Amino acid sequence: MTAVPTGAPRRTRLLASALLSLGLALTGLSGTANAAPQNDPQTLAQADSVSAHPASAGWVQTHGDWVQIQPGHPHAAASARPASGPQAGLSGAPQPQADPAPGHNAVLVNNDQPNMAYKGGQDSVGVTSGPPRVYVIYWGSQWGTAGKDADGNTTLSNDPDNAAPYQQSFFKGLGSNGDAWSGVLTQYCESVATGSASCPADAPHVGYPQSGGALAGVWVDNSTAAPQQATEPQIAAETAAAAKHFGNTTAAQNRNVQYVVTTAKGMDPDSWHELNTWCAWHTFERSSYGTLAYTIMPYLTDNKYCGTNWINPGPRGRLDGYSILGGHEYAETVTDQNAMGGWIDPAGQENGDKCAWITQGTPGGLFNLQLATGAFAVQTTWSNDQHTCSGSHPVVANKPLVVSTMCDRTAPPGKPVELPVIASDSASAKLRYSAAGLPRGLAVDPRTGVIRGRTKDTGYHDVTVTVRDGAGNQASTRFWYGFFATGEYGCLGIEQIVDPGFEVPVDAKGNYPGWWSPSGPGIITQSTAHQPRTGAGYAWLGHSAAQDDSLSQGVETTPGYTRASLSFWLHVASGNTAPAAQDTLALELDDQYSGKRIAVLRTWSNLDATGGYVPVSIDLTPYVASEFGSTVIVKFTSHETGSAQTAFLLDDASFHLS
Repeated sequence: MTAVPTGAPRRTRLLASALLSLGLALTGLSGTANAAPQNDPQTLAQADSVSAHPASAGWVQTHGDWVQIQPGHPHAAASARPASGPQAGLSGAPQPQADPAPGHNAVLVNNDQPNMAYKGGQDSVGVTSGPPRVYVIYWGSQWGTAGKDADGNTTLSNDPDNAAPYQQSFFKGLGSNGDAWSGVLTQYCESVATGSASCPADAPHVGYPQSGGALAGVWVDNSTAAPQQATEPQIAAETAAAAKHFGNTTAAQNRNVQYVVTTAKGMDPDSWHELNTWCAWHTFERSSYGTLAYTIMPYLTDNKYCGTNWINPGPRGRLDGYSILGGHEYAETVTDQNAMGGWIDPAGQENGDKCAWITQGTPGGLFNLQLATGAFAVQTTWSNDQHTCSGSHPVVANKPLVVSTMCDRTAPPGKPVELPVIASDSASAKLRYSAAGLPRGLAVDPRTGVIRGRTKDTGYHDVTVTVRDGAGNQASTRFWYGFFATGEYGCLGIEQIVDPGFEVPVDAKGNYPGWWSPSGPGIITQSTAHQPRTGAGYAWLGHSAAQDDSLSQGVETTPGYTRASLSFWLHVASGNTAPAAQDTLALELDDQYSGKRIAVLRTWSNLDATGGYVPVSIDLTPYVASEFGSTVIVKFTSHETGSAQTAFLLDDASFHLS
């Protein structure tokens, strides 16, 4: 993300509601069957269709079709927020000009921050491993009538700043004119070990835009009005409608695609104006068309802090935000397509977040990128290779044949299996698939790469699928495929906690820069007064009796999963010998969007002193069964009496979905 306007609170821009909210009527998307006579055949048919597409399973009706959407949620590292205020590293709001006005501090590159590491891929997707394809959607009749300009860009009658053709020209130009900005992104890859900070040459890297640019299509969806204040599920539904409109209805067709849902002037998508903490964000959703990566892009000139005339003067400079923020979200999507499964640093930042709003003219600062379609204001992005914010890097080209990551997964024995392996090839259209390690009863189709069949075998199987093309190229993907009679099935979930071991150190001013939200300094610490369980860092609650200590982090309960579990290690070190519980630690679960408490999960006191760290594991499923798709806050709060003789020490937290 980038930053916040002056005076706006720092908060993780995570959304609640999703799967539960899908049961509600979406503006412009639901019918009015209840108004028809009870025995009307059309009413009965609609009722049958509704029962066959339950909202609880993520089904919504959009543009006359049923589609199963299970939207994921943007997280702090997936948002772009307007730059100003202390959280942006500024003493005040920067002026929309090349250099800060007198009295304003510059935003400078920080080369002391850590490199990003690979998170392991989510739902078999880590990065955009083929040439990126961007589809732009102009959502709603509020855009007015569509036309064309001399360059073939779509224009709209209710677009006073002429933002639409600028936005299209930017995506059309990517990859042209020796575009080394896009080259920075190609250093990142997938199909490497979780935690890797570099990529071997033969790994599937982020693709470079094909000749003709990244823009793959434009849809002016102006048949009806878009919701004035669209919710995240409505944005996800529009994305799914766009996938259908463009004919991208399979996982393979959406593998290297991102959708940019763009709203008209005066619209307020996802409470954009009320929250006032973000300019754009990207996320992904599970759908019956595969996983869909998408960005919500409001009418940016409605907020002067979202790039308006940020480095360029005049009418064209008013649109600087569409390339600064459009480039920010594009870069983060291709390197972290199914957030948070791609490349992220220990503090939870993506490549765009680490380099946002750096002052033009300074190292790593904003600059005008010269493309074949014009000059566009862009920010730099983080380069692990160069360990800095960079706008230039040699293109790391993929080998001609690329096979996408396959997640480790489980399935029930005896049930039908249909699992696609996705490959792309720039050298040959003739592909042949083979597999080793599959259990009896399963086989890969040599022409399509789809694994099908049934098996009664149980346990894990080490599977390798190899793809060969007509030009003699070969590539493989390897994954574990487990078959068990009980349990949760599908891709194995990745760690959802950012900085689970409290290893991100505080900065020179004692501030913690990671995703945990401590109530004060010293809670996340490497102090030798106590010991961590592993590593150097741990959390220490119960410093004094003067005030309560708290520590929290927002975590997504991604729809499509059915179980959630929290675990951590706790050491209660107490010198309080009172026979009653005086010093306490409470663990609660809150809904981040509403702020309401879901439940108090567990409490401890000075009476629960331990001889060291002991494991704690809590099944959160009963508490979030109706919350899957929302964001929950895991919050620890300590209360001390007397001279604060009890230390509640935490380490090695984990939040997993399955």
